[in-house]
Amino acid sequence: QALDKRRMSTEPEPTTEAPAAAAEAAPAEAPAAAPAAAAPAAAISFVPGEAGKSDAPAAVDDDEKRAAAIKKQVEYYFSEANLTNDKFMRTEMAKTSEKWVPISVIMTFNRMKALLPGAEHAPVAAAMAGSEVVEVSEDGEKLRRLPALMKKTVTLGGKEFVGRAAVVAHARPLLQKEGELAEEECSFIKDLLSHHAKAAEKIGAGIASIKAGCNPKFPDTRCFVLVRADGSEEDFSYLKCVDALFPLEAPPGKGGKGKGKGK
Repeated sequence: QALDKRRMSTEPEPTTEAPAAAAEAAPAEAPAAAPAAAAPAAAISFVPGEAGKSDAPAAVDDDEKRAAAIKKQVEYYFSEANLTNDKFMRTEMAKTSEKWVPISVIMTFNRMKALLPGAEHAPVAAAMAGSEVVEVSEDGEKLRRLPALMKKTVTLGGKEFVGRAAVVAHARPLLQKEGELAEEECSFIKDLLSHHAKAAEKIGAGIASIKAGCNPKFPDTRCFVLVRADGSEEDFSYLKCVDALFPLEAPPGKGGKGKGKGK
């Protein structure tokens, strides 16, 4: 139950309809009302692999349809679209260096409970065979996003970088430089800055030059400082930009802190 509560943003609890208003009392001489017809069997009221509110869904009766629904739902959990905003899943993935998540954890999610009320692991492992998004561990008890999909290629300053580590490795030496950065280095920083949540605010009147420096609040750390066209200066956290570029590789809860602190 605790795990379900932590996922309420992406997997809301079922809502219930308000009971219908009571019917007006019938005259004393009226015959007794006929018994109400039985309610039809519940059907799946959500689309596997999509987020959104839903009523409590029923289990799928057909094995083939169930396997397809499991595959689609699990691939959604491990998709970039979901992981970008799903801190719980990112935290679970970060618990091991190989990013494995136990099927037992996946089976605590409401939609998986609906598809497999018995919480069996084997049908999940079988359904994910051949997936182009999710990999099953050899023991059939864990899942992870395919490693090849975890590494994203980006172009910054005209150069290609594969994965978060490559961008950080290129940026850190620039923080140790004195004076204004060279044109090629500025091009890299400007492209990186474009991924900052407040890029326009940081740029302000325009960038005249870029240098490495310190934020007054964090004098022991280095950051990049923008020298604006109007003479004012503004620093920024390059790690926040990196986290925005590589949300799947971002350390959970770090928020751009550490070397290169800034705003």
